Formats: sequence, C-alpha cells, structure tokens
Amino acid sequence: MADQQLKRLERGVKRWNQWRKEHPDEHVDLSKADLLGVDLRGANLSRVNLSEALLFGANLSKANLSRADLSGANLNGANLSGVDLSEVDLSGADLNGANPSYANLNRANLSEVDLRRANLSEAILLGADLRGADLSEANLSEADLRGANLSYANLSRVDLSGKDLSGANLCEANLSKANLSRANLSEAILLGADLRGADLRGANLSEAILLGANLSEAILLGADLRGANLNGANLRPQRSQPQQCRPQWSRSEGSRPQRSQPQQCRPHENQGY
Repeated sequence: MADQQLKRLERGVKRWNQWRKEHPDEHVDLSKADLLGVDLRGANLSRVNLSEALLFGANLSKANLSRADLSGANLNGANLSGVDLSEVDLSGADLNGANPSYANLNRANLSEVDLRRANLSEAILLGADLRGADLSEANLSEADLRGANLSYANLSRVDLSGKDLSGANLCEANLSKANLSRANLSEAILLGADLRGADLRGANLSEAILLGANLSEAILLGADLRGANLNGANLRPQRSQPQQCRPQWSRSEGSRPQRSQPQQCRPHENQGY
C-alpha cells in the first residue's frame, strides 16, 4: 500500500491532489519515503505519515502539511515557504537551512528540531513547542512567537529585537549575546536562562521570572524590570558560566538527551491563543 501511494505521488501533484479529494479518509503512509529534491508545490499532504522521510532540498512551498507526522524527517534545505504546518509533529526533524518563511506553524511540535540558519521570517509560531530546538543563526524577523515554549532552546546570537515574547517559556534557554533590545518579555519565564552578553536595552521584563538567570555582561540600559523576580540572578560582570547555571542533562545510551524540567518550565496545558 505504501509503495502504491508513493508511486501515485510521483505521478504529479495535480493527480495526487485529485486522488486525495476523492479519498479524504484514506490513511497515507509515506514514512521513510525517498523524496529527495522532489517538487511537491501545493501538494495536499495533510495528516500524511512522513516520519523519517528524506525530503532534503524538496520544494514544498504552499503545500498543506497540517497535522502531518514529520518526526525525524530530513528537511535540510527544503523550501517550506507559505506551507500550512499547523499542529505538525516535527520532533527530531532536521530543518537545517530550510526556508519555512511565511509558514503556519501554529501549535506545531518542533521539540529538539535542528533549525540552525533556517529562514523563519514572518512564520506563525503561536503556541509552538520549541523545547530544546537549535535556532542559532535562524532568521526570526517578524515571526510570531507569542505563547511559544522555548525552554532549553538555543537562541544564541539570534536577533529578537522588538519581538513580542510576553508570557513565553524560556526556561534555561541559551540567549547568550542575543539581541533582545525593545523586546516584550513581560511575564516571560526565564528561570535559569543564559543571558550572558545579551542586549536588553529598552526591553520590557516587567513581572518576568528571572530566578537563577545569568545576566552577566548583559546590557540592561532602559530595561523595565518592575515586578521581575531576580532571586539568585547573576548580574555581575563575569565571563565564566557558573556550574549551577548550566542545564542539567541526563543521557541514556542510544537515546536523545533528556532533560528533567522544573515545574516552572513545564508548559501550561489547555492554553488558548
């Protein structure tokens, strides 16, 4: 069945979409499929199982991938511009260098995803799960990150200036040397976050939770810290990171690193955005 479905897709997007329209309830399993560099522009791949599929360099612009399973998929360098990725499972996927600009990633599962150098400009990431994701050098200009879970994420040197991160979960995130000038971090959870050398000029940190955060060498000129919880935070000029500020990883052989999360780092359930 899976081979037949793959051959049907390879016959072209137009014929594929017509078949999906005629068989809306048929389960589609394309897990581990080789779709290297395939042109899938505008394809209806909603609810399709594409786990561990090879989509390296594929063109998926304006495709419908809502509620699809892309866990562990290789999307390195893929064109995901304007794609509907709402409620997609991308956990463990490789999106290094991918272009998900203008994509709808509302409530998508992007935990532990490699998003290094990815173009996420103007992407919708409302309520997205980005726990442990690597976003270093990613382009997040005009991206909507409201309510996103960014705990343990790597956002080192990322430009988040002027971004609305109010209420965001950034527990133990790596924000070292990130540009957070004028960002709205009101009520954000920054428990144990690494903010060494971060630019927080004019940032709104009112009511933010900064317990145990490392703010050494951070620029706080004009920042609003009214009501912020700074208990145990490091505000002294210091180049070395104290041991207690480093995220604690417990590894088991042959498995992805797992982290124990303090209660404050866990996402709130039944949130609406």
